[in-house]
Amino acid sequence: MLKISQKLEYAMRAMIELAQHRDADVLVPAREIAERQQIPVRFLEQQLGALSKAGLVESFRGAGGGCRLARAPEEITMADIADAIEGQIFPMFCLEPSDHTCFQDSQCGLQGFWADVARAVQEVFQRTTVADLAARHRTMSGSVLVSPEQLVSRL
Repeated sequence: MLKISQKLEYAMRAMIELAQHRDADVLVPAREIAERQQIPVRFLEQQLGALSKAGLVESFRGAGGGCRLARAPEEITMADIADAIEGQIFPMFCLEPSDHTCFQDSQCGLQGFWADVARAVQEVFQRTTVADLAARHRTMSGSVLVSPEQLVSRL
């Protein structure tokens, strides 16, 4: 099945963490995010740098420094985050505009299927905001444990 990189997952978790502190309008140190989300701090700093460069996060150095969302969580989509971290996500190499290594380039029935998958994933990423995921996180925190199988079976 389609797998999302660990870089993107960590970036999404950091954004949820920052959204949870949005109302207090405080700066959240990267080390605090890393500890809460169990992410290696150096790896997280790279993702926060990419998110900052994309204008999704504001970062302040020095004593009392940290990060905060650059915009309201309702205005930041998962597509924004994915673009900042990975660029456009393709489920198969044959859909990448610069890749013409497949011997059946543009002449394969599977390519259309993978394009449908890519559009479906992109649609979910575009309609889901950081606020949506933060709300899900609040709902799931402290609730009964649900296995990945149970989550997927709800589809």
